Formats: sequence, structure tokens, C-alpha cells
Amino acid sequence: MGSAALLEPTVPNPTDQSSSGSDMKKSKNSTKKSVTTGHKGKKRSSPEKNEDSSTSRKMPRRTAACTDFKEKSVHISEKSSVIGTKKDRFAEEEVLALALTSGNEVDRANRRLTDFILHDENGTLQPLEMLEVTDLFISGLVLPLDETSKNDKERGVRCEAFGRIELWDISGYDDGTPVVWLSTDAADYDCRKPANSYKKFYDLFFEKARVCIEVYKQLSKSSGGNPDSSLDELLAGVVRSMNGIKSFSGGASIKDFVISQGDFIYNQLIGLDETSKKNDRKFAELPVLDALRDCCRKHQTFMKPEVMSSVEGIKIDPGFGDVDNKIITSGSSICADQEDEDMKLARILQEEEYWQSMKQKKNEGSTSNSNKYYVKINEDEIANDYPLPAYYKNTIEETDELIIFDSDIDLCKPDELPRSMLHNWSLYNSDSRLISLELLPMKPCADIDVTIFGSGVMTADDGSGFCLDSDSSQFSSSGSGAQGFDGIPIYLTAIKEWMIEFGASMIFISIRTDVAWYRLGKPSKQYAPWYETVMKTARLGISIITLLKEQTRIARLSFAEVMKRLSEFKKDNCAYISSDSAVVERYVVVHGQIILQLFAEFPDENIRRSAFVTGLTTKMEERHHTKWLVKKKVVHKCERNLNPRAGMAPVVSKRKAMQATTTRLINRIWGEYYSNYSPEDLDKEAVCEIKEEEVEEQEDNVEDDDDENEELLVLEMAEKPSSVSRGNKSRSAKFEIRWDGQPVGRTSSGEALYQQVTVHGDTIVVGCAVLVDSDESNELPAIYFVEYMFEASDGRKMFHGRMMQQGSQTVLGNAANEREVFLTNECINLGLEDVKQKVVVEIRLMPWGHQHRKDNANADKIDRARAEERKKKGLPTEYFCKSLYWPEKGAFFGLSPDTMGLGSGLCHSCEIKEVQKEKAVFKLNSSKTGFVYNGTEYSVYDYVYISPDQFAEKRTENGTFKAGRNVGLRAYVVCQLLDIIVKKETKHAETKHTQVKVRRFYRPEDISVDKAYSSDIREIHSSMLSLSHLLFLDELRISLSEKSQYTAVRSTARGAPFRAITVRDTIGDLPAVGNGASKTILEYQGEPVSWFQKTIRGDMAFLTDHMSKEMNELNLIRCQKIPKQPGADWQCLPDEKVTLSTGQLVDLIPWCLPNTAKRHNQWKGLFGRLDWEGNFPTSITDPQPMGKVGMCFHPDQDRILTVREWARSQGFPDSYKFAGNIQHKHRQIGNAVPPPLAYALGRKLKEAMDSKRFR
Repeated sequence: MGSAALLEPTVPNPTDQSSSGSDMKKSKNSTKKSVTTGHKGKKRSSPEKNEDSSTSRKMPRRTAACTDFKEKSVHISEKSSVIGTKKDRFAEEEVLALALTSGNEVDRANRRLTDFILHDENGTLQPLEMLEVTDLFISGLVLPLDETSKNDKERGVRCEAFGRIELWDISGYDDGTPVVWLSTDAADYDCRKPANSYKKFYDLFFEKARVCIEVYKQLSKSSGGNPDSSLDELLAGVVRSMNGIKSFSGGASIKDFVISQGDFIYNQLIGLDETSKKNDRKFAELPVLDALRDCCRKHQTFMKPEVMSSVEGIKIDPGFGDVDNKIITSGSSICADQEDEDMKLARILQEEEYWQSMKQKKNEGSTSNSNKYYVKINEDEIANDYPLPAYYKNTIEETDELIIFDSDIDLCKPDELPRSMLHNWSLYNSDSRLISLELLPMKPCADIDVTIFGSGVMTADDGSGFCLDSDSSQFSSSGSGAQGFDGIPIYLTAIKEWMIEFGASMIFISIRTDVAWYRLGKPSKQYAPWYETVMKTARLGISIITLLKEQTRIARLSFAEVMKRLSEFKKDNCAYISSDSAVVERYVVVHGQIILQLFAEFPDENIRRSAFVTGLTTKMEERHHTKWLVKKKVVHKCERNLNPRAGMAPVVSKRKAMQATTTRLINRIWGEYYSNYSPEDLDKEAVCEIKEEEVEEQEDNVEDDDDENEELLVLEMAEKPSSVSRGNKSRSAKFEIRWDGQPVGRTSSGEALYQQVTVHGDTIVVGCAVLVDSDESNELPAIYFVEYMFEASDGRKMFHGRMMQQGSQTVLGNAANEREVFLTNECINLGLEDVKQKVVVEIRLMPWGHQHRKDNANADKIDRARAEERKKKGLPTEYFCKSLYWPEKGAFFGLSPDTMGLGSGLCHSCEIKEVQKEKAVFKLNSSKTGFVYNGTEYSVYDYVYISPDQFAEKRTENGTFKAGRNVGLRAYVVCQLLDIIVKKETKHAETKHTQVKVRRFYRPEDISVDKAYSSDIREIHSSMLSLSHLLFLDELRISLSEKSQYTAVRSTARGAPFRAITVRDTIGDLPAVGNGASKTILEYQGEPVSWFQKTIRGDMAFLTDHMSKEMNELNLIRCQKIPKQPGADWQCLPDEKVTLSTGQLVDLIPWCLPNTAKRHNQWKGLFGRLDWEGNFPTSITDPQPMGKVGMCFHPDQDRILTVREWARSQGFPDSYKFAGNIQHKHRQIGNAVPPPLAYALGRKLKEAMDSKRFR
């Protein structure tokens, strides 16, 4: 007999990462039956783990397999040959299980829980999140809290269906590993390893707990974090710490998960504030957590299309989960009463769906063999289908693509890249030889040995440039060449992929680089023959799909039968190849990848799996072509443009072209932006490895400014303003601080003032700038302007300073001069021992006026030269300050030297703060006939603006413009103050105890839409005069609260002085015209009705430019089928075919719209009608129903809006005359700044200049 050993390797579970000691106790007093996800746990510390613990067991080492074994007889006793089984101890009740596993509890029982599941009363497994909507129970192995090295499981007792679970908790924040606790009425359980059958339910919650711990580590000072981190820095830090976790495919998925759990993380961390120390920053006060929560809510809408694939009919309100309206307490069920049960369930299901979709994306790529490989096109086989070799030639200056587009992109979502049009384009290789797009794979592949570049004229993607498959003589719907496009000549980085989208009447091709998508318009005349072959193959593939769709049984058409059908095409057919089926077959096979890709994107599964596709794939494999491995689609960031055009001058033209130039400032800004990108944004797993030699070739496209040595004084990185603790630091100085001279005065509190002091051997005087260390080691030193210096009552030598910020710390970012600093109103008292050193900051007061421009420019030139010379010599940076940065007012102001550095103990910034504080105080006069609110004085019988929400029967959210409709936006209500009522007498008047009695004046829109249309927007009606046909409430009492607008405020988020101007107000008086109307002069059909019409028409007797672009027959039919109702667009079209005048049968709905809607936001607004009571969309240079702004149909007439109608929408008066043809006129309107806006901006600019001139 032989012997056997049973090997039981212990596989560590990712969730089993923490342990707790026996001295760890918990005390909970909650008896509620459900718990919200907002519950916060206390921070617990785990004891040291026993190194002999069973969790440290490893798999035994094994020797190499042998083929020759020696046999030996061994006698084994009967006792040794029997394998015994061990049974777990079982307890019927939880109390018994606790008794059998009891330890040295002092108060409440604490146990470990392993091999557990959570389920409902029916025994159905449920995730822990379901505790919000139903009761959950526990089944598992209960163990003592303290761990032993041997036979730990033998001490356990299995208990089934005990509980109910009252609440859950998360700990382990200090240890850095999450510990999940479940609490019943009897005990608290440390959840260790779930049962295998329950892992898929538990993993999501554990990862949510893990991400809370990681965010805590990034923000907690005690864990080495930075509470002042920005959101991007927080996300980058969490991605780095969680990189490599098996649950996520890479950095991008971790980032998305953290954002999606923003609300959960926020609620967990602010709950820790209750147990935080006095000196710790409160998590509720951290702006980064607020930003994370807001980002989570913004992404909810984006996540829904991807998540709700299997939860149809469930929709979540984007504003759901607003903790501002909830009170979250540990272990309570308050939120359960506030929130509808169905909404809770829907949110939980959505979260689960999103988690599953992330796991599916991680496992993508291993489906079928056909999706793994891409058969390479053989250039020799297709050479005869293309013209003879030629080289790209161009006579104009082209701009690098990287200078145009923002490189800060999502590395794993290339579909979100910006999109543009490319006209007059050509494609070529690194030798500038024209090359076919067909040689580049249509899928992202590894080890591609083909590099294709491009050049062309880039314009905005406004929907033009479709390639009509019915006209082989042109490649774009635009009949003009490059000269007809007002775009930017550019050269592209390497093209990464390309795609074909097609419909019943159109084909268009798009290419993608690392920074943008380009839809191809008309190619250059030189490249047209290379493009024709690709288009011919695309038309051939569409014809094959059409053949298969016409069959009652698609499988009946084999590959050979399709070849025969194609050879029977007539020569005038756009897909004609040859009448010889062998020639047709050769063409189809060598160009097969284009055709296969068209089939792969077709929505009909029967077409995708047809016998033709199988036959074509087999034919291609028989040629033994090279296969490329399909890889994940990624976007490389800031790669140097290797286009040969980058180092090549254009071919000299006989015409003198204007050189493309940029200012030194713009060149530096873009250079820094593309060279100094944040490495934290790189996804380590998603980004493909770049070859070493390619890394060495990458260079920064910047000037010499980027190659300077880093200095301590040069604060280059665009960070948040350095924050210095406002408390007095108790750091002992190792150097002498000595006053120079006698006191020059005293502060208001009696402290002696000094003009000069010696610190670090530097002499510091009032009015100079100093460098101060911040509390955080990773914070750069801050610059402070010394207002005055004094000696505190405790003998400390202090100074009062105003912070000076680098330009990178302001809204200017890297557009600011690196040596310019900006004075702020942020002031503080600091000890002189905190001063690091003196900084040279020159206060510059430049003379104002055009007569000083030349002198100022010369002075700036001399200053730059001097600064460059100092930099070359390695001397410290000398800064200058010209402006006051006031972000609360959103502006930069000129300096006032008469209020700076007075040394008198007074600070202008402190005075401003006192005034602002005084303004914020609510004051009521003694006669109760007036009050001061927000710095404005009001009296009885004054007229005021009041928010319309105060009069609404049902409060609604702030209105916005949606799909051309004015939704919820209302004008302020004009009221007259009649009386002031104090509900409760207090020592100081309070707004919450004060009411005002007002008389409301009604606007025309309060009466009816027709009344508003025919009335002046400034017109109001007294309620007493309108009682007969309005409301019976002519006087209302309105609480005076912080949210009420009693004056016209700058923001229109809650209203505006006047109502919105509607489409009817704008064009309702214009005469009706038809599709393609071309008369330049018409008569008005009636008098103007609305205030806007009267203003815009002026004294014009005739109407000009009331002409409309002519649509083709198919688009006109579509327009006629669009309902004349608000919000109608292409989705309202019936799914049917129509017969054109040529006899052609076409789809009424463009094929490309429903089949590409998912990645294009449902193509909302295309073929859309305007709403009479709505607003106009953005004016563009070429309005058309398939354009970027497709809402261009008249509300009542079947046509595109006329030139005059678009002109009115921009504020052009009817007297304004446009030049050129209809296309030129539309372009003039689309490119213009609206005249009313230009007038308003100019007037404000003039006011600012006048105020500065006469100051």
C-alpha cells in the first residue's frame, strides 16, 4: 500500500487583510433595523499580527516531474490508512455561538467572522448595501476575536441565519487596511473572508471601504497626507496606491470608481470628525472632498447609459443623494424614512451594474479569435489598384497639430477626443510619399510597422463634408476646394486608427490621432486617386450588405455566389469592379479588411455572421498574410510630432504667402502646457510601452525658458496659494532677531511699532517682501509683503504681511510672467523667526495712456533682457508687482501705493475686511421703517427685486436652457415695501425674525404668453389695478432670509431683471417664405408686435436678406415630417422609406444617426425645430439639419431659418446689410460677436478706462 498526504494550500483573499486584537472593543447603542451607507465608523487600531498565524502558510515547494519512479513496499497500519473527517461545531442560536467562542470581554462581545454569507429572510444572497431596503441575516463561522497560530478554525462555531444585522461600520483608517464590522443586537463581528459563493456580492463593498481608507491616507496629516490637495492630486495619489489591485483593469478604472463613490467617501470621512483630535483638520471643511462629491454627481448622468443596460425602466435623479438635505447619524435609520424605497433599490442596482460593467471591461479582449488578430494588408497585392508613387507637395505654411489641441485627455477614452473636419487633405509616410489609408489597420494593433501622417485644412465639424455614395466624381458635399474653407492648415501626428460610417445616402470616413478625431472632407487634387480606391471598396462593401439584406435567407448567398452577383453589376454602378468574377474575387480579398470592418460594425447579427463573411475570412487566411495582435485602444499623451513636415519647409510658391506667426507669450504658454504635463495622469497599465529609443527622441517644444535650473525662490508649479498657519508658531530661533532703531509708534492695542529689523543677517524694512516657510514640508515658501512690524506683549517679534501670489497661482495660470507676483487681500500676523529670507519685489506703477505705450514697451524689453542675464549668471530671481489680485471680485486692480507699507499699524486689507463684515450685518432702524441688508439701505415704499421663487406655489430648481427651450428661467418680481414686521424682539435684529410686507407688481408674462409677446419687457402692472383678472393676493408677507434677492444681483442663476427674449419675440413678425427663398428685398407683412421687434426693425421700410438655404429633396421631406412642436427632432421621424423624384427608395431616418447615436449623445437636436417660446441655439457659419447645431428648422414653416432670422438672433438690426452670397452671409453672422454684447462690453470697458483716467 502507498501513503498519501493531503495538501491544503491557503489562498489569501484580498479582503482578508486586517486583524484586530482581543482588546479591541466596540459599543453601539443602536436598535434600528436598517442602516444607511452614510454610517461612519470609529477608527480602530489593529494589534500586531502573530507571525505564526495560519494566514502566513504558503504552498509547498515541488520538485520537477520525474518519469522514472522507484517502487518500495511500505506497510501501513489500518489506523493510519483511514482518513478521518472533522466537523465544525454548530450552534442553533447566536447567543450559544457567542458563549462557545467567549473571551475576556469587558463590555460588548466582539468576534471574527469568516466563510460567511449575508442573505434575506428567504435565504437569498444579498449584498450588504441591500440593508437599506430589507432585513439581512448572517450565516458563517464565528471565531474569537484574538487569533492563534494553530487550529484557529477548530475554535470556531458555525451559526446559520442569525442576526438581524443592525448596522455596519468601517475601521482601519490608522492602519491603512479596511476592516468591515457588522453589528447585531448581541455582538460586533469583524468580517474576514467571505464564502466563495458570496465573494461576488461582497467585493464591491470591500473596495468601497478600501477606497475610503486610501482617500483618508491621502488627506490625513497623521498618515502623511495633505488636506490641501487638489482633486487631481487626490485622484492621482489614490490611483498610485491602488494600482495593481486585481479588481481594476488600470488607473483609469480606479479613477472612475473613486469618482463614482464620491458621495460614499464624503459621508464616511466627515463621520470621522466626531472622533478627531482638536488640532486635526475637519474633513467636512476640506474643499477637495466637496469637489469629489460634486464630481460624483456630475458623472452620474454620464454613467447611466453604460450602467443601465439590464435595469431598464429604472432612472436615478442626478441630484439624488444630496447630503446637504439629510442628517446622517451613526447607526440610525433617518435616511431610510426620507428616501423612497424604490429609489434606494434602483440606486443599489445601478451601482451593482456599474461594478459589473467595470469587471466586464477588464475581461474584454478574450472573446473570439477573430477579434484577437487583424490580417495585415499586403501592399504588393493592392499596388495595381493605386496610381504610381508620388510625393506630397505643399506651398503653404502648416501648424503642428499639438499646438492646436489640448493634450490633457482621457487616456482610455479616445471616443471623447475633440472632433474637427479636414479638407484639402493628403496622407503620406515618413518619407512624404503618398500612401493609402488602407495600409493602416482599422483596429488598434501591436507592433504596427506602418506610420501614416497627414496634412490638410482644419475647420470646425459642423456636419458638412459628407461623402455621397451616389456621386463618384466628388468626395464631399462641398463643391469648393481648400480655398473655400476658412480653416487652419495643419500637419498631423501619426494616425492611430480610422473608421467608416455609412448610411443609405452617405459615407464618411474619420481618422484619429493621439489628440483629435478628423472627419475627412474633400481630399487634395493630388491625393484624390489614392482616396478613390478606398471609397470604391467602401461602396462595394455597402453593396454586398445590400445584396444580403434583400435575401429572405442570408445564408443562401455563399461567398462564390456574392462574387457572381457583383460581376453582374453594370458599369454605371458605383460598386462596379469587373464583369469577370475572378477579378472581382481578387479585389474583394486583397481589400477584404475594409469590407470585414463594415460588416463588423453593422447592427444586424445575421449579416455579421453570414456565409460571405466566413468565406472572405477563409480566403484571406489562405494568402498567409501577417497577423497583427489587436490591443486595447489607448491615447498616448504629448508625444513629439514625428511628421516629416515638422522639419521641412514648404515648397516655394510663386505667390507670397503670409508667414504663420505667434507671439512670444503664446509660444511659451503652449510650449509649457505640452511639456510640463502631470505624470500622475498617466495610466501605467493602459498606456502601451513606448520603446526606449522613442523616449530618447522625444523633445519639449518650448523655448529656453523651460531649460532653466530650478531655484528655491522660483515658484514655478501652478499650485494653490500656499497656506500658512494663522496660529503663532513656537519654533525656537537659532539666529538672532534684532530691532534696528527705536519704536516709531504703537498699534491700537499698544504694541510697539518698528521700521527695521535684522533677520538672518538681512535687513528687513516695512514695505519690502519676505519669504516665509509654510507648515507643510511639501509646500513651497510663500511671499509676504510687510505692512508693519511690532513686538507682541509676550516679547515675540512679529510682522503683519499681505500674501503675494505667483501668476501660476492665479486665474492666469502659466500665461503670467514667471517673475510677476500679485498682491492679495489675504493678510496675517507672523513671527519674524518664520522668515526664510528677503525677496526682491519691485512695486511698479506704469503710467496709463496711449502716449506711454512705446516707453512702457521699451522698459519691458530692457527688463526682460536684464532678467535673462541674471538667470544665465545664476543670480536669484527678482520679482515685480503691478496689480492687486482680488478673486472675489474676479478682477485685477491697480496698486494704491498710498495704502501700502505705511508701518502705522494699520492694514488696508484689514480695513476692507472690516467694511465687508460691517456690510454683512443686518440692521433695523429704531422706527422700524427701514433696514440695511448686504450693505444696501432700504426704506418703506422703496421698490425692490424679489426672487420669483418666493411667489411660486411649488418651489422648483433653478431654470436652465434646455434643447432650445427656456425652462424655469423667470424675471425678478418687482415689489414695493409696505411695512416691516418684527416677529420677535431681540437685542440685535435678525433676518430670521424679520418679515417685510410688499405689494407685488405683475409683469405681462404673469398674465399670459400673448400679453407678454405684445408688451414692453419693462412694463409692469400694479396688482390693485389688475385684481379683476389676476390674483386676489395683492399683498404678500415674505420672510427676509439669506436666499432672498432684494436687489438685482450679478448672477442670473436665480433670475434676471427682465424675462428671456423668445424666438417669437425675435422673428414672429417676419413674413413666411419657402425652402430656398432667394429674394433679397421683401416687404414687411405687418407692424412689429414685441418690444424686441420694434427695437430691431427701427425705421426700416423694407426687409432685406430674408433668404433661406435650399435643402435637397430628401431633407425637405424629412423637414416636412418633423412635427411642429417644441423639442421635435430626427427622433420624431417615422421609420419608413420614401421614394424620391428620381425613383430612388431611401430611408427617411439617416442610417448613421440611430446606429451611431450612443457615442454621439443621441444626436440630439439634429433636424430639430425651434420652439416659439424657447431660445435660439448657437449661431454657426453654415446652418444645416445634419450640422453640429442641427436645430435650424423654423417652428411653423418647412425650411431652414433665413439669414435675417439668424441675424436677428445675434442682435443685428434689420438695417445691417451683409455682403456676398448666402454662404458668405451665414459665415459673417456665425463668426460675429453679437452687437448688443459687443456694445455692452465696450461700454463697461470705457467706464473702467474713464474711472482710471480721472482717479
